[in-house]
Amino acid sequence: MTSRGDHHEELPFKISLAEWSLNRTLKAGKMTNLDFPRVAKQEFGIDCIEFVDQFFADKARDTDYLNELKKRAEGEGVKMGLIMLDTTGDLGAASKPDRNKAVEKTFAWIDAAKVLGCAAVRINARGPQNAEELRNHIAESCTRLADYAAERSINVAIENHGGLSSNPEWLVSVMKAVNKPNFGTLPDFGNFSSEINRYDAVEMFMPYAKAVSAKSMRFTPDGLVEETDYFRMMRIVRDGGCPEYVGVESSPGRQEEEAEAIRKTRDLLIKIRDQQKRCKPIFNGQNLDGWTQIEGGEWTVEEGALVGRNGKNWSTNPEKTGSWLSTKKEYGDFRLELQYAIGEKSNSGVFFRSSHERNPAFTGYEMQIHDAAGRPPSRTGAGSIYDTVAPTRNLVRPAGQWNTVTIIARGPRIVFEMNGEKVLETEQTRSMKGYIGLQNHDARSVVKFRNIRLEEL
Repeated sequence: MTSRGDHHEELPFKISLAEWSLNRTLKAGKMTNLDFPRVAKQEFGIDCIEFVDQFFADKARDTDYLNELKKRAEGEGVKMGLIMLDTTGDLGAASKPDRNKAVEKTFAWIDAAKVLGCAAVRINARGPQNAEELRNHIAESCTRLADYAAERSINVAIENHGGLSSNPEWLVSVMKAVNKPNFGTLPDFGNFSSEINRYDAVEMFMPYAKAVSAKSMRFTPDGLVEETDYFRMMRIVRDGGCPEYVGVESSPGRQEEEAEAIRKTRDLLIKIRDQQKRCKPIFNGQNLDGWTQIEGGEWTVEEGALVGRNGKNWSTNPEKTGSWLSTKKEYGDFRLELQYAIGEKSNSGVFFRSSHERNPAFTGYEMQIHDAAGRPPSRTGAGSIYDTVAPTRNLVRPAGQWNTVTIIARGPRIVFEMNGEKVLETEQTRSMKGYIGLQNHDARSVVKFRNIRLEEL
């Protein structure tokens, strides 16, 4: 569940179905766990499924049952992705014998996952709610589980599933305490209190993600999810290194609404996937192919990111350029996506519709980048069109943190989005076509760029 996806199909992600989406149908006896592969494929056209253990709770070591389930899935051409575990007890229980019991029960389900061909099991971080005590107990149990699962090529993932597990700082601390390559998170778009920003939380979870649950509960008349901006959230998932599958986990509240909720969530994910497919990488994460260095400066590729250092010759003189990195191709109308992180007291920018001669901030436009978290917005401040238009808000993050940017240029209309929110919209006619570039400003500035993608409009 940790690969980037099927490169032959060039899909940013595939879609799986979480069994919990049909929990009321199952509880009403209108289908069984053995029916799940058929229902997923024939009724919803989904070919990967995610089980919930409570719907076959006594079958973890029932080889005949597991083989029958596997036979049915294979007969439908359905992959079994993971098992969500809710019946194994508290892995963070205060009593060590109770923790051991929960671990042993989870071992059985890891073995079941191996029989079925699943890639992962999802566990819960539950027990006494003292943060430090629970972290220590969960880390102890999960270290054992991760080691056991690694021998069977299975991943173990904790979902943000209420309590401390829905606190992103706490859950990340568990990831660091266990520190095993097959141990991670299962970010769920829901399951957060109103005090927690779900977008920031999922962004924190994504570096450890083994799978993703696209939780949906209520829908707008035009098919969007009321409680979550799926376009924003799936951009976070993509930038974070999307696992192969994103799971539909709808919960509309009534049994008769379950099928329609699955279809609406699936269709929204397909719509987003189609949009993401159109926005293609223009930086390959390995070298400077497709880019041209102008006026020197130092550019390296480190851990998949472009890093600019030792820039030179910049001034506000419109007639003179300094060091920057330019695309080899010119663009007119486009949607540009990227992430950047800036060092302390550093300066940079993103040029667009610019020329190679003279200062690209004035032959085209520059989205200003500098270490300016918390400062009032201005025409030369972070997120501005440099020396032209101020953003409505300054949403840049402190130095060292990644910022997510979208720049849309269509005719004279220019839109900037910063960390998921629109901060600038204007009409400008100074330049309608040119190069896209990344500024390398001065000797003390360090800037990093990654996930640079573009869709020509």
